Amino acid sequence: MADGAYRWQGNWPGPDAARVAEIDAAWDESRVEVFAESTRAATVERIGRALAAARTGDPAGAAAPLSQARSVLEGLDPAALEPRRGLAGLFKGRGARLKGFREAWTRAAAGLAETTGDLSGRVEGADQRSGVLDKAWVEIREALADLDAHLAAASARLAGHAPGEGDAPHPLVVRKAALEACRAAALQSLPLIRSAQNADARSAETLKACAEGLTVWRDDWKEALGLSGKRPKSVRPDGERMSRVRNDLRTRIDRALTELTVSKSRRAEVEARMEALLRSL
Repeated sequence: MADGAYRWQGNWPGPDAARVAEIDAAWDESRVEVFAESTRAATVERIGRALAAARTGDPAGAAAPLSQARSVLEGLDPAALEPRRGLAGLFKGRGARLKGFREAWTRAAAGLAETTGDLSGRVEGADQRSGVLDKAWVEIREALADLDAHLAAASARLAGHAPGEGDAPHPLVVRKAALEACRAAALQSLPLIRSAQNADARSAETLKACAEGLTVWRDDWKEALGLSGKRPKSVRPDGERMSRVRNDLRTRIDRALTELTVSKSRRAEVEARMEALLRSL
C-alpha cells in the first residue's frame, strides 16, 4: 500500500476521527521506532490468549468413555432375556434370565451414570470455552480498531513524503509496515476463533445428545426390567422397545465418535494457523 491516506476495503469501518486526532496530538518524533507499541503488544497478547483458550479442554477425550459405553451396550442384548430352545432353556428359564440381566444392567447403569456426568461436564466446558473465545474475538476487534487509527495517523504523517533515490526509508515507513503486519494477523485470527467455536459446538452437540440418550436408556430399561417404583411380581420386558432405545443410543454414540474425530482435526488446524500468526509477529 502506498504511503498517504490509509485505505479501508469492504465493510470494515474506517478509523475513528477523534481517536486519530488524539494520536496525532500526542505525536513524538523521537519515539517513531516504538510508535503504537502498546497497541501492537496488546493485539499480540490478545491473539495469544485466544490461542490459549482454543487449546483448553479436549472434546476428543470423550472418545474413550463413549467407546467404553458402546462396548457395555453391546454386552446387554435384550435378546438374552428370551429363554433358549431345547435343553438349555430347561436349566435357565425366563425368571433366571431376568434376574441375571437385571444384575448386569444395574452394574452397567452405575458405570454409565458416570459417563453421563463426564459428557455433561465436557459440554459445559465447551460452552465456557466459547464464552472466553467470544470475549477474545471482541477484544481483538477492538485492538484492530485502535491499530487502524494509528495507521491512519501514520499515513497522514507520511503524506507527501518521498525519499530520494538511495535514501533509507523513513523510520515511520518501517514502523508502519510492522503495524500493518500485526493488523493482518489480527484480522486473520478472527475467523479462526469462530472456526474453533464451531468445531466445539458441533462436538458438544453430539456429546449432549449422547448424555440425553444415556439418561433415556437408563430410565427406559429400568422401567422395562421392573426396577422402578413399586416392583411388579411378574415382569415381561418388551424386548423390541428395549432394542429400539439401545440402537438409538448406539447410533448417537457412533455419530459422536465420528464428529469428535473431525473436530479434533479442525481444532489442530486452527491451533496451527494461530501459532503461525503469532510466530510471524
